[in-house]
Amino acid sequence: MRLLRTQARRMLAAPLVLEGLETLRDPSARADALAPTVRRLAGRNAWLPDDPELLARVQGAAGVAGGALLATGRAPRVACALLAAQSVPTLVAHLREFRDGTPETRGALRRTAVRDLSLLGALVLAATEPRHRPSVPGDRGASTRLPRRTPARTALPGIRFRR
Repeated sequence: MRLLRTQARRMLAAPLVLEGLETLRDPSARADALAPTVRRLAGRNAWLPDDPELLARVQGAAGVAGGALLATGRAPRVACALLAAQSVPTLVAHLREFRDGTPETRGALRRTAVRDLSLLGALVLAATEPRHRPSVPGDRGASTRLPRRTPARTALPGIRFRR
């Protein structure tokens, strides 16, 4: 079961790393998609930068870093939380494009939005998965039992104990 979870995390990380690398190489396509959302949020919050290309680069770096952490098994919960947080702005942008798009482009936009939603759901599942699960449901009690202790009297025969 542990091998299956490890491989599933690697499979989940692969598209996120590839998408992050693609965004780092050419952030303009992602920045164009994020521009309306970034400008709207930056207008409401003064502390947010009004630069969609900067957000696209940050998302690409977060995708590569989080995907690498997830694939190697280092801090998988933190990696999943990072990847889920970085995917939300893109998901919002895809849903906005879907709503404002033409009927011809809606099919491709729907597929992209559904894929992003399913990846977000998988990341949330991986982030909230229990840390150590027993491999056999009936074996739960056996793995948590403490070994039986021997009384100090028998373990240390030369020492007198009061009763």
